[in-house]
Amino acid sequence: MEARAALAVRSAGSLASVIAARRALSGFTQQALADAAGVSRKLVCDAEAGKLTVQLDGLIKICVALGCDVVVREADRTRLGYQDALASLE
Repeated sequence: MEARAALAVRSAGSLASVIAARRALSGFTQQALADAAGVSRKLVCDAEAGKLTVQLDGLIKICVALGCDVVVREADRTRLGYQDALASLE
């Protein structure tokens, strides 16, 4: 079974960084991602800027279009090396 990368997102800013990085890796323009997700380019732009007013359903559509699952689980605060998504992208 293939290992999948997992990033812990704990802020709007770290989610914005993940979305922007995944979009760049996928070769999407903001407009192409918006079209694939069925959302506006402005929503993609706002998501990448970490705006807190972006609606959750739009963020989920963007993540799905980027091939990402949105998973909510209890945080493992005892695990050593547990990092925020920004640190994992370096």
